[in-house]
Amino acid sequence: MALDAKYLQGLKPELAQVISCVASLVSDISVILRSASAGYSGSTNAFGDDQLEVDVQVDRLIFERLASCNAVQGAASEEQPEFKELPGSGYTVVFDPLDGSSIMGANFAVGTIFGIWPGGNPVGLAGRQQAAAAYAVYGPQTILVLARPREHSTPAAAHAPNGAEEVVAPNGNAQQPQPQPNDSHDSGAGCNNSTGADTTSTTTTTSMVCSSANVRSTHEVQEFRLQADGAWRLHQSDVTIGPVSRTFAPANLRAAAGNKEYAALVQRWIEASFTLRYTGGMVPDVHHILAKGSGVFCNPCSEAAPAKLRLLFECAPLAFVVEAAGGSSTTGQCSVLDVVVRTPNDRSKICLGSCQLVEESLAAMQAA
Repeated sequence: MALDAKYLQGLKPELAQVISCVASLVSDISVILRSASAGYSGSTNAFGDDQLEVDVQVDRLIFERLASCNAVQGAASEEQPEFKELPGSGYTVVFDPLDGSSIMGANFAVGTIFGIWPGGNPVGLAGRQQAAAAYAVYGPQTILVLARPREHSTPAAAHAPNGAEEVVAPNGNAQQPQPQPNDSHDSGAGCNNSTGADTTSTTTTTSMVCSSANVRSTHEVQEFRLQADGAWRLHQSDVTIGPVSRTFAPANLRAAAGNKEYAALVQRWIEASFTLRYTGGMVPDVHHILAKGSGVFCNPCSEAAPAKLRLLFECAPLAFVVEAAGGSSTTGQCSVLDVVVRTPNDRSKICLGSCQLVEESLAAMQAA
């Protein structure tokens, strides 16, 4: 079921259409997953990854539904990364149809990730130029988390606290300036020196960690929960991530064998009695940070364990949500949102969550 119109008030009509379509898709995907097979389809995607039958089914559904949305002019997915032109006009949607599908057999929570970009193909743009971003978590409950435009004139310091009932923010979203090309294809070296923020918001110098004020001042994060009758209910508005935490999710832990800084970082967190919260699925692990209001997801790499997460389909949308909630993200060289997309196959290191823990992770992120 689509979002009720009261949750879309103030958005540009075209963006409201796209977000409504995303919500409807998530509702339908949750139904599919109740009886979906976790078996392999016998095929691979464009990146050479083995596909589950449900990967193919959900991917096909999303493309079909986006093609029927008048505000979507293009789409690409982790399963089919070549951009497809669609009949609509206004936005391009990139998505990971089923993030964490490899852990479906254990009945762990999985998710879907959406990046919503203004105009056409986002190659050549930086992640902060997304118009909105969202992810869904399919677990005991089906949850949709959305980073959507807020009123530009609303000061970041005046945000309502977590748990506020229903807040509707007018949309001041505008096409944002395109960053200048950079010759490097490395996920860190490709950082753009321009914030890319709308000129009506406060400009913050890009750092190695984040310039989250640029996103948080223009976007807010909302959490919706799917009800038994199929309707979406706003559970939290203006979701916030605190700067300090004692909870960590150490992804790509095999990299610690060759990345001594990462091994030392994990050891420090263990000795400090940090709580481990890691499932092997990026969406549920990142959602735990937003659900609890703090934490860190850290995915460094090493020579033997290189970066695997896709910038366009996974890292940029989730970093957008986290920074819109007041958290931080980094590749070790800059905010994930300042990395320019070169190709749909770009992969990236990523650390995101509470600002203090992301700062503490810089040495591990820079070590390889």
